[in-house]
Amino acid sequence: METAGILCEFNPFHLGHQRLVSYAHGLGATVVCLMSGRYVQRGAPALFAPALRAEAALLGGADLVLELPLTVALSSAEGFAAGGVEIFTALGLEGMVFGSESGDAGQLLELAGLLQSPALSGPLHRYLDQGLSFPAARARAAQELGADAALLRRPNSILAVEYCKAILAQGSALRPVVLLRPGDYHSALPDPANPSATALRQALLAGGPW
Repeated sequence: METAGILCEFNPFHLGHQRLVSYAHGLGATVVCLMSGRYVQRGAPALFAPALRAEAALLGGADLVLELPLTVALSSAEGFAAGGVEIFTALGLEGMVFGSESGDAGQLLELAGLLQSPALSGPLHRYLDQGLSFPAARARAAQELGADAALLRRPNSILAVEYCKAILAQGSALRPVVLLRPGDYHSALPDPANPSATALRQALLAGGPW
């Protein structure tokens, strides 16, 4: 693989992100990062200016950092993924590297295909009619059809499935390359080995400790 993209916020850039870059380099790829600008997916201002976050990524091994359009950066997970895949595909990149609690590209692609299948519609609407939220109803419907619904309850895997859905929906030639993501994505406790961006932001805003 000669080129690979990482869709990111780097809010802030941390050890887990550097592992993605290093993993892509280990595959022989030049790494292109497509990063949110001044605002991130939750609609909040990024902790640091784009130039500073881009510099951190370059120092961490990225070869090129591009800014994600604001309309994509502020989208839902589905829109965020679709916009990133569209840009990477237009750039002619070969792969897209991301983390997941699954670490299994085949499993994620299979689930993505099932979520786009007409077979999902019946059970999905049945669970929605029972009053379940859309994420809960989708997970129950996918489980009923034989999928591992646990993936739809893990934050990195949820986004990873959206990446795979976008690749399939757009008929993109991008190859999904998945790195196992250990640790708790939303943990508020500092973890030097498997840092959580949430914990790092809280520590930075509080002035430490590290």
